[in-house]
Formats: sequence, structure tokens, C-alpha cells
Amino acid sequence: MAYITNNDKMLEAVLLNEELMSMGKYTASDIKSLYQSLESENPIINAVAQIIKMSSDDSKDKEIYKTITEYLKKNV
Repeated sequence: MAYITNNDKMLEAVLLNEELMSMGKYTASDIKSLYQSLESENPIINAVAQIIKMSSDDSKDKEIYKTITEYLKKNV
């Protein structure tokens, strides 16, 4: 990835946590840009990407919580 945004950096910082990687069963090579991660089939990668995207869009905490909870209920 030639150009990395602040959101991409934040995504990497969170997803490179070894415990999260173990629990989510993904590797560092599975972590792409924020927008690619929003399409990921891995629920951990996708949920983190959604949280970062919604936060950067100034979504309310309650809206983020509701969206992520519903997503995880359907996909985990």
C-alpha cells in the first residue's frame, strides 16, 4: 500500500494485536486498507473497520454500538 491514511494506520494498530489475531484467526497479510477491510469476510477485521469508519464519520457511540452488535450477532 503506497499511501496509508490515518484510519488505515489505526486499523493496523488495532488488528496487529497478537491476542486479537489469535482469537480472530487472521494474519498480518489479511489486513488491507480500511475500505478493503469493510468488505472482509473475517468478522473481527470487518467489525474493527466499521468502528473506525463510523468514528471518523462522527457517528454517535450509541449508533456504533448498535451497528456492531447487530453485525456480530449475524456473523459470529
